[in-house]
Amino acid sequence: MRFPPGFLFGTANADHQVEAHDPSCEDVWDVWERCQGLTPRGKATDFSNRYEQDIAHAAAMGCRIFRFSVAWARIEPRRGHYDDAQLQHYRRVAECIRSHDMKVMLTLHHFVWPVWLERDWGGMLAETFPDFFASYAQQVATSLGDIVDFWITFNEPSQLTFGFIKPWWQNRYYMPPGLPRGSNVDAEAHAVGKLIPNLFLAHARARQAIRALRADAPVGANPLVTGFPPWLQAIMDWGACHRRLSEALFKFTSRDAFFSHKKVDLVIGGLTASDQTRYAQSDPYLTTGKAILVRSDFSSQDEAEPLRGKVVGVVAIGNQPQAWGRDLPSSATKKVFTNYCQAHEALAQGKVDALYGDGHYLTSPTTDLTKDNFRWLHKDLSHESYVVAMPHGHTDWMDRINQAVANFQQKWLEKGNIFYSPTSRPAPRPLSLSEVLHPQLKHARQAARRSLRKLQRRGFIHIGIRLDAPVDHATEHGADYQLARCIAKELLGDESKMKISLIAPSQRLKVLDGRSSWLNWLWRFWGTTCLIANANWWYLGTSGRLPKELCPEEAIGAQDFIGLDYYWGLPTSKLHRYRSLEDAAHGRFTQAPVWPEGLYHALCRFHRWFPGQHLFIVENGSVPIAGGISRSDYLVAHLAQVRRAIARNIPVIGYNYWSITSNREWGHAFDPNTDFGLYFVDLDRDPALQRIASKEVALYQRIIAEEMLELSPKA
Repeated sequence: MRFPPGFLFGTANADHQVEAHDPSCEDVWDVWERCQGLTPRGKATDFSNRYEQDIAHAAAMGCRIFRFSVAWARIEPRRGHYDDAQLQHYRRVAECIRSHDMKVMLTLHHFVWPVWLERDWGGMLAETFPDFFASYAQQVATSLGDIVDFWITFNEPSQLTFGFIKPWWQNRYYMPPGLPRGSNVDAEAHAVGKLIPNLFLAHARARQAIRALRADAPVGANPLVTGFPPWLQAIMDWGACHRRLSEALFKFTSRDAFFSHKKVDLVIGGLTASDQTRYAQSDPYLTTGKAILVRSDFSSQDEAEPLRGKVVGVVAIGNQPQAWGRDLPSSATKKVFTNYCQAHEALAQGKVDALYGDGHYLTSPTTDLTKDNFRWLHKDLSHESYVVAMPHGHTDWMDRINQAVANFQQKWLEKGNIFYSPTSRPAPRPLSLSEVLHPQLKHARQAARRSLRKLQRRGFIHIGIRLDAPVDHATEHGADYQLARCIAKELLGDESKMKISLIAPSQRLKVLDGRSSWLNWLWRFWGTTCLIANANWWYLGTSGRLPKELCPEEAIGAQDFIGLDYYWGLPTSKLHRYRSLEDAAHGRFTQAPVWPEGLYHALCRFHRWFPGQHLFIVENGSVPIAGGISRSDYLVAHLAQVRRAIARNIPVIGYNYWSITSNREWGHAFDPNTDFGLYFVDLDRDPALQRIASKEVALYQRIIAEEMLELSPKA
């Protein structure tokens, strides 16, 4: 079966991810990125000024539709005040798309909304939100309605629930706005119970406003669909349709965790903020980075690569071996040491020409570089945040540990006795936007729960510190030791109530595992699958299957096509890898599980629910390699599943590859983990923001040109 004539191949982007930051009209994600210590969007890809180039690239591939989003915060910078210049700018973008013989798909709400809406009115939970959104949609439709072919009201409404859900295995909300500190699982369930009907009402009223101006305008949404086996998805969907059951399951699986004896309670010692799916992490207690230390008399004839042919001492732990290829020339000889003390001694004796490692550990609180005849060859080769790690489930501990981190920073970092990057100074992180937008409000501290009361009865906290650090890092002079004191003071009221164990670097996380870890794994699996976000609640609602208190009657059937986003999935045989889905949620998309057949099952399911409506794959795409699958194979395999659905007479009318260029992926660092672009843009190192075609550009161009290309499924 070939793609039908007129099939709409396309590509896409989103305003916050590609438009440069404008401090005069920030959205909630701008504030969230700043207060959470995330990567800000900065100039992004500068799409506002370079849209003609990106649109021309899409047209050159043969795309027949281009999706972009408008920024509510720019169009309505103040409540009721609409910026005509911004509306005219977005009209020019749409006209440019049309001039290249492509259709226009426009998104009104792509995860972001104005700060004033959240600060002054309560955001998406406010009773006024549906009408505010409808007014905004009407204004956009008035200015652009005649040149928009498809409307998306809410991008991935299913994901917006994660701004109000923080189960026991999370210490923070995945996205804004978050709930006030001290909120419990009942407050989360109540918030989600307000959010979902508000989204349905806002969508229905926006659609009504658009179609009042353009009666034939097709309006829809694009919930994110995760590929689960049909039998498991049916169970999740059935549970979502029974609100009391789904709420009870959510509350049960979100409470606490099993606790058992572990070798230590928590670990300090140079742990970088990375894998949050296995262990909980505090706010960063310092920011450091890879650096190179040399003797004061070091010289080199090669200015471009001063370490070419030199002997460099390295400590092979953590992420350092992976960084060698980035920061050290291949011609350098690497001499491996088991700890930093040996490495320092070797440098002082001239046995190595330089030392490479974490800047924090290359020096010490008592190091005087001038006196010791050392100097920095390079600093800030990377930026890494050091955190405290502990098992998931101790949310009442973490609240206090983060306060201890703040106390430690104020006491120690300002003294300048720790190597650290002034360009990314760590700061205490608020839990929700309400703490930032309403600093005058007092937020409740989380009450002591079972695990903290048990610790207080025991009378001491057992803390692991790495044993390979310079000696004075793990003594009373060192940062790690002093942070341990602050933690003991905050948890137990006495900084002396702690026990310190020196831990081998390779064992720093393993010592946190307890005998009941498998029970937490099982509980967490059911907690993950029971979350409302993983059910198809958007289309359960518009098809009339949800309780009316979740989906009001005016939203039932309020859509003109079935849009969906699909990226990752797990067949039955790989359900034990469900944490790889959490990896994707944390921006580690290279670990995400690829299951193309899940897209086929989703198309079949929604066709059964809405037999008279067209389906449109609004987003599908991959980073260069995900789950061991190349982006090229990913694209071919998923389009094969689309063809498979079309062969069954399922009316799929379009497919958008996400995304046209590299972009800022919601606060994550820009690297191969987060680059979905057909055109690569080096967001951090190329001031010119040059667009460089990936090999998938030619592949996608060939597929579109031939349309009938015989694709082999690679599920």
